[in-house]
Order: sequence, then C-alpha cells, then structure tokens
Amino acid sequence: MKRKIISLILTLALSLSIGSTAFAAENSQPPNIVGTAAVAIDAETGEIIYAKNLDSKVYPASTTKLITALILTESKKPGDLLTYTASAKAQPSASINLDKKPLNVGQQMTVENAMKGLLVFSANDIAYMIADNLIGKLDANVSDTNKAFSVLMNKKADSLGLKNTHFVTPNGLHDPDHYTTAYDMSVIAKTAFANKTILNTVKQKEATISTGGFNIPIENRNKMILEKETDLYDKTCIGGKTGYTTQAGKCLVSIFNRDGRKIIGVVMNSAYDSQDTQVFKDMESLINYSYSIKSTKLYSSNGTYKSENLSYRPLKFFGPTKTLKVPLTVKENVNYYKNDVNDKEKKLTANISSLDPWKLKAETSVGTLTLTERGITKTYKLYPGVSTSDLIKDNKLLYGGVLVGIIVIIAIIIIIIYKIINIFSKKGRRRSYYR
Repeated sequence: MKRKIISLILTLALSLSIGSTAFAAENSQPPNIVGTAAVAIDAETGEIIYAKNLDSKVYPASTTKLITALILTESKKPGDLLTYTASAKAQPSASINLDKKPLNVGQQMTVENAMKGLLVFSANDIAYMIADNLIGKLDANVSDTNKAFSVLMNKKADSLGLKNTHFVTPNGLHDPDHYTTAYDMSVIAKTAFANKTILNTVKQKEATISTGGFNIPIENRNKMILEKETDLYDKTCIGGKTGYTTQAGKCLVSIFNRDGRKIIGVVMNSAYDSQDTQVFKDMESLINYSYSIKSTKLYSSNGTYKSENLSYRPLKFFGPTKTLKVPLTVKENVNYYKNDVNDKEKKLTANISSLDPWKLKAETSVGTLTLTERGITKTYKLYPGVSTSDLIKDNKLLYGGVLVGIIVIIAIIIIIIYKIINIFSKKGRRRSYYR
C-alpha cells in the first residue's frame, strides 16, 4: 500500500513538472500573428519588445486618426467650436452624418465632441471637419483639404522622426500614397497616448456627441475594451484605435497596463473574418507574449564591461613604469529585449574620463556606458574595479624597500653630520689647549 501511495505521488509530481515545463515552453514561443506587420513597445521608453516586419510598408486606414487627433489637441482647446463642412458631408460611411444623424454644413460642435466622434466612433466626416477648421478653409473641397492638411500631417510625422510614413487623407481612407509602417505607427501611438485628452477619449466604451441641440450616442469599435465581447475583452486594455479598408486590412493600435507597466501594441493588415475577431486575437497574442518575456542581460550588476590598461609610476614622478589593469564595472544590470531589430541595431559606446591612478575610488564614476537602440538611449555609469588603495597594496614591497632605503640614507646622513660635528669639536678643543 505504501509503495502504491509513493508511486502515485511521484507520478503526480512528474506530471506537474512536465505540465509546467510545457507551459513555460509554450509561453516562450513567439506569438502567432495573422497580421502582416506588428510591433510591441514599452509605452514609457519606446523600446521595441517584439517585432514582425515592423518596417514594411502598410496602409494605416483609420489608425491615421491618431495623428489627426494630435494636431487637433495641439491647435485647439476642448471647448473651442468647430464648424461642419462640405468636405465632411461628402465622406462615406462610417460617419456621424450617414450612420447616426444627418448633420448640416455650418452646424457646430465643440472640440471635445469632435474628438469623441473621431476616436470613439471613428467617424470619417469628423476627421474632415477637423481638417477644414485647422487649415482655416471651411469651404474647401475634398482634394483641397487633403492637399492642405497633409502638409500639417507630414510635418508632424517629420517632427516625430518617422522615416517611412506619408499621409494624404485626414481619416485614412485609402490612397496609394498614404502609408506608414508598424514601427512608425507605434511612435505615433506613444505620442498620442501620452496626451491625456486623447487617452481619456480612446478609453471611453460609450460616449455622447452633442451638436445642433441633439445628443448622439456612439460606441467604441475596439472590442478589447467592451465587456460584452466576453472572448475579446481585456480589462488591462486602456484603449486604442481600430482601422479598416480593403487595402489596409484590419488594423489595431492599443495600449495596455498590467501591474503598472504599460505596453503599446500595433497590428497591421490582419484578416477580416466573418466575426471581426482576428485582429483582436492577434493583439491578445502579441501583448501576452510581450508581457511574458524577460529582458536579456548584456552585463550584470557589478559586472565588468571591459578593462583598461593604465600606465603609472609607483613613485609617481620617477622610477620604473608599471601597468595597472582597471576593470570598468556597472552597478546595475544592462538589459535589452532580444529580437532581430535590437540585435542588429543596438550599439554600446563607452565614454571614459581621464583615469588618474592616484584618484581611483570604487564609488566614484569614471565615465559612462551608453546603450543605443532604435528610438531609445540608456546611459549607465562606469566605476573602476580597483582603487588607489589597491594600487598601494600591490606596491607595498616597493614602498617598504623605499622606506627602508630612506631610513638608511637618513641614518647615514645623521652619522656623517655627527662625525663632522665631532671633527669640528676636536679642532675647537685643540685651539683652546694651545692658547
């Protein structure tokens, strides 16, 4: 009986061990993402955590509206009034005018209401209303609006350092010359979600637009924040922006907060399935993986980056020259996220100040180590692995010999002086005697 119980316990322990190993292995596997391009970045630093074709050309569809929103918040206050325009009225579904309630040219709404229409409902007409008001041409046609507002959009893209993006339309409706990349979109998202007005808007599950004496209810299109979407809902998703055109496929940009750490995910050109779920499943896989992986240590705390050979004279100003090997260490872990992009682009640069062997202290920095990745720079202080006191200990025999030599020389000098004094004393006594 005892043997059976022991056997049962061992079998159970083994199965649990295999189960946990299998889970760990599964968890460490890169996500299976249908979208042709994707990226996850740290929302605070911008560091790339995961990437799939992050520099490939894609069409952004309505995720474009994040940069339109940025330009709006930088130009207008929430209570400012915007006027509905003819180019806005000409926009197709999805729009407030066609899908919710007809709006009249000349009708006004506040920037706050326009922002909800733009980011919660993703209204195509609201994007053009915003564009016309910002370029100051309320009677512009669609072509003129595109031409004038795209200048503002591309100027903003340039200011963010985007290299592979060009905008044409305020709402992201397809144009072959309106394109971006997953990485560039993550930079836009990082900037947009750092804006409190935009973040507070994209997190709204439902909202109401007030205009022309009417209240128009709208609902967010991001299923990850809607609790009724039980299989897709993620309580850690703060908010995001969806997008879709036939050419762009399904697009999704979202920000998550788990235990105080925020990650931004971008999925571009995913499949449009009958239930409209694939892009959200892609995002779920992307984010779960990005939170599960740990950063890789390049150098551990108190580890040595490299060593410098330092020439010095133990007697400082004269005597033989010796070489001291000075390890340069870091006091904290130097980490990065291991992926193809970071492995290819990361650079380590050391900036060492003048190393004075007589001023080395373990707690005094002698330079910096800079880790550069795409979009981020991390700087770490470098400290000497040896101190001046170590140098003195290494030369204690020499210093002891020198000290003995000095004592001997002093003794010889004293003896000589003593003898000279004796000689003069004897001469003095002789003179005194013959007087």
